[in-house]
Amino acid sequence: MECPCYAQHRGGTQPAVQHDHGAYTVPQEPAGLARMVRELQEMVHRQSQLLERSREALAASQEHCQELQRQPHLRLRMPQERSESECWSLASELGQRIAALEAENRNLRCERDQLESGMRALREELAQSSGTVLALSQKLKEQGARAEPDRFCLASVRGDSKWLRFYTGFSSAQRLATFLAFLMEGELQRGAEPGPPSALSPEDQLFLVLVRLRLGLLLQDLAFRFHVSEATASRYWLSWTQLLETRLAQVPVQCSPRYVERFEPRRAARVGGVRLVVLDCAQLFFAGRGRQHYALQGCALAAPSGFLAFCCSAALQAGEGAAEPVLPPFLRDGPVALSTQQGAARQQVLSLASLADKALRFRFLRRVQPPAMEGQVGRAWVICCYLACLLHEPMGLA
Repeated sequence: MECPCYAQHRGGTQPAVQHDHGAYTVPQEPAGLARMVRELQEMVHRQSQLLERSREALAASQEHCQELQRQPHLRLRMPQERSESECWSLASELGQRIAALEAENRNLRCERDQLESGMRALREELAQSSGTVLALSQKLKEQGARAEPDRFCLASVRGDSKWLRFYTGFSSAQRLATFLAFLMEGELQRGAEPGPPSALSPEDQLFLVLVRLRLGLLLQDLAFRFHVSEATASRYWLSWTQLLETRLAQVPVQCSPRYVERFEPRRAARVGGVRLVVLDCAQLFFAGRGRQHYALQGCALAAPSGFLAFCCSAALQAGEGAAEPVLPPFLRDGPVALSTQQGAARQQVLSLASLADKALRFRFLRRVQPPAMEGQVGRAWVICCYLACLLHEPMGLA
């Protein structure tokens, strides 16, 4: 004899698990489609586990019914109605589980629809925000373009030789352009480094440095004039003064050995293994404690061959173990052979006193600087001495 519930299950009288897949909306994005497939796979796996446990429970019930059929004495003690009620109870529990799975499936579909709706709303909001950002960026660019003429830059004085000389010391824009090309030869283009683009062009960066040397302006003033931050102005000042010192040291500068012998005060020194004569040319003042000031000497270094270099006395008095100033290749014992390019750029200094006077026309050197600026002032002294050679006759370029 076969259990009625088992017969009904086999005969198909009990409704099977229903899945309404027609209500699913297939997403167009590959990521959304993959996520939906994973969710459906997980849901099918859970339903399969529940159905498997239900089948195991039903099989156990069937075995129990068959055992009762094989043992008449037990079948007599357990009425047929009780066995049938247990089967119906198990079938009812199975139906409830199936209904719960279908309800969970509907909830998952509803939650998926809500997530897709929220994602569409976020995409629309993102598109609107992107449009707003682009509009604001365009507006800022237009405002910057309108405000550009008010910014202090080389273009504002390029056409007036009087103001160009006042701010830079160069008598013409052509000479300044030639000087910039000499500095940038073999160097990376400013603003081409990784990171955000430079706020100023290379010529305006050099213009900022020359303006500070000529007028002795503070970095706060320069930042305001050039419409940049104070940190940016400081970065331009440090990087360009290092470049200026390195490149200008390649210009051969000569002075008559007889003039060096008569110059006072002078003293002998050995720098980098080379016998040099140190000539004190100018005093550079720094603020000490209270109202007292102290001075360092702006020096010229003369080699036996007659070539000159420039440095601050602080570099020569740095003490044992400190780094000595880097000397140009022309300052060495014995004869010096210049290349064609170096020979064309060679400068002749007739008077170191006149040279120092012209270098001190750069007002940055005439200000009383804080002690922390000793290194920068020493570098500025070197740069201004070379600029005095390049900008004035007979020490300048023909």
